[in-house]
Amino acid sequence: MKTTIHSIRIVGTLLTTIAVLACCSSVWGLGETSGNFVLPYDVQWNGRTLPAGQYHFTLSSGELHGVLQIRDGRQNTMLVMAMGLGKTPNRSALTILMRNGKWHVASLALEGKGTTLEYALPAPTKADREMQASIQVIAVQIVKS
Repeated sequence: MKTTIHSIRIVGTLLTTIAVLACCSSVWGLGETSGNFVLPYDVQWNGRTLPAGQYHFTLSSGELHGVLQIRDGRQNTMLVMAMGLGKTPNRSALTILMRNGKWHVASLALEGKGTTLEYALPAPTKADREMQASIQVIAVQIVKS
């Protein structure tokens, strides 16, 4: 009798776990966000260089630690981890800053998701601190699905 009750509990636990995982995977799929932007300069993003040009992106989950997939016009793909979440933006934009003579991505704000993905920047040099901060805000178009 105890074995039967124990087996029923194990089966119940397994079925509950499977149901929760199935629901979670469908929620993650719904969280996908896509959009486009144009870089006027070569930009450093997560240690890689993106040449100036038009790009398309897809954020896999829209949540902390999601994966941002970026494609250029030749369909070359780059993956970037969605770092920390910042303030809720009032528009979708990519913010880049000049550090050590190169442009670096500081953040990607996604208005429809109410999220700003923030990225690590190199420490400013003495020359960077002495001159006025060079900041560019690039418009991002969110693609409605």
